[in-house]
Amino acid sequence: MRKLGLGVLWGLLAWLASMPLWLEQSEPDIPAITQALYKDDTTWQAVSLPRARRQAGHWEHYRITVPLDEINDRYLFIPTISQRAIVTLAGEEIADTEHRTTMIGLASGITALVPLPARLLTPGDNVIDIQLQSIGLVPAYLSPMYVGSAEQLTPYYRSRVFLLEYLRLMVPAGQLLMALVVLVLWLYRPQDALFGWLSLLLVTSMFIYLGMMRDLLPRLLDLMPYLHMIGSAASAILVIIVLLIAGIPPPRWLKLTALIVPLVCIALGLSNLVPAPQLVMFVNAPLNILGSLISLGITAWAALARRSSEAWLLLLPLLLAVLAALHDYAVISARLDGPIFLSVYYRPALMIGIAMILMRRLGVSLNRLDDVNAWLTQRLTEQERELERLHEEERRETARRALGNERRRLTADLHDGLSGHLASIIALSEREKSDQVERAAREALEDLRLVIHSLDIQDRELPVALAGLRERLERQLKRMGVTLDWSMARLPEITGVTPSQALNVLRILQEAITNALKHGQATRIQVSGSENGEHQARIDVINDGTPFPHDPGRHGTGLINMRRRIRQLGGHIDIAPLATGTRLTLLLPLQLPESPA
Repeated sequence: MRKLGLGVLWGLLAWLASMPLWLEQSEPDIPAITQALYKDDTTWQAVSLPRARRQAGHWEHYRITVPLDEINDRYLFIPTISQRAIVTLAGEEIADTEHRTTMIGLASGITALVPLPARLLTPGDNVIDIQLQSIGLVPAYLSPMYVGSAEQLTPYYRSRVFLLEYLRLMVPAGQLLMALVVLVLWLYRPQDALFGWLSLLLVTSMFIYLGMMRDLLPRLLDLMPYLHMIGSAASAILVIIVLLIAGIPPPRWLKLTALIVPLVCIALGLSNLVPAPQLVMFVNAPLNILGSLISLGITAWAALARRSSEAWLLLLPLLLAVLAALHDYAVISARLDGPIFLSVYYRPALMIGIAMILMRRLGVSLNRLDDVNAWLTQRLTEQERELERLHEEERRETARRALGNERRRLTADLHDGLSGHLASIIALSEREKSDQVERAAREALEDLRLVIHSLDIQDRELPVALAGLRERLERQLKRMGVTLDWSMARLPEITGVTPSQALNVLRILQEAITNALKHGQATRIQVSGSENGEHQARIDVINDGTPFPHDPGRHGTGLINMRRRIRQLGGHIDIAPLATGTRLTLLLPLQLPESPA
């Protein structure tokens, strides 16, 4: 889309820029005066209009004869003349373009609409004399003329005023604004040499526009050749700029050329060794064309060979600048008729190219800045997540270490204290032949070992705790003649297991088996694990004893403790009587809730 947009834009600019080469301005719909008399010394000779004299800076005298039927509301319209014209009717001066309210300047021709006083006109032939002066290097030029009413001529006069005067003044104003913008960019980015040379190019190339100020500063007329010499530095600066755009460091001698050539020309002109106009004609103007041609060649090479985007942006403006420079040199050297300098009108294309390069660099910089910001934001997010992860691991590790230390302390205390006392009780009961005391002490010891073993349970190690419970139950139940069927192969993995949660599960199962033996007189107990259809872990304890009475209002201490423990586990417990026995179902979430260890 970007390439398509640029292609459309440059196509439009090329079409607009080529208009002076093929577009002919509309002329009034009345007969044109194309024949005149030209006074050569003391003799008159017939000439055809338009006419351009080959010598610049002289007065030319022309005379036309205008037949009139009406003498009221008559105007003389001269579409294009070179700088100054004095119009005389019936021997009386009626207009002098030097006295206009707008600045004429030296860079192009002007237009004139002269009212013809009715008191000086007569029905029939009227003689109008035109004294034409060319200022500077531009040859004298006089276009065909028209005589008609204001209604017939004013629209064409206004369009010529806009093209030859107002539009011409817009160009230096736009270039001055561009120079200020580039200068500010260079001040903020002095390390970028391109901005500095662009500023210098825009400033030095503006010296030729000072001729537009000659009405305000008459002395500028004598200084114009030297201002052109200073402006010729732009040719070398332009080559330096295109080398920088192409990625080639400009040589030092080229940088010195931008300073030395104008200084040498100024010195030669001030010393009167060579006339200043001749220096401009045969040195500075050819150097400007040569610099533009070299710049065009480098830019074309960079665009085609190096695929430089910035070179493509500058290629068309440079091509137009070269064509305009060749056209203007042909006008100055009298090889083309007409006083209009196209360089003045094609300069905006070069400024547009420079502006697009600056905007492209700004856009690339902003895109890079956005990319860097996005990358930094992503890296910052990743680092924050990593820090959170490390912090969580550090917290868990600290908790594990504290818990481990507390477990070891508690285990040692239980083993050395309560466990030792129970062992002593068992030994004494054996010597005293007290079976009940021995059995109670052994049960207390087994229960204590269950608690101690649960303290070492880690996350995802619930099957280990269940295996330890099975081992203890099998010994007890075997002595009592009760068969135990145990199967946990289908029990899904449960995460978030802490010692307290593991102990809660073991206590519930222990209580269920104790109730089966104590209240149900069971002879066979089956314990199995599986996965519930609702993504829950399921443990069933089935016995063949007396069925559990179906009484919702029944609240024994054992049931209360089991329900309290299952709430801490975030699960559900269900007790259902069977035809022969009772089934207790324990439902647990696959991710146990956090609870104190």
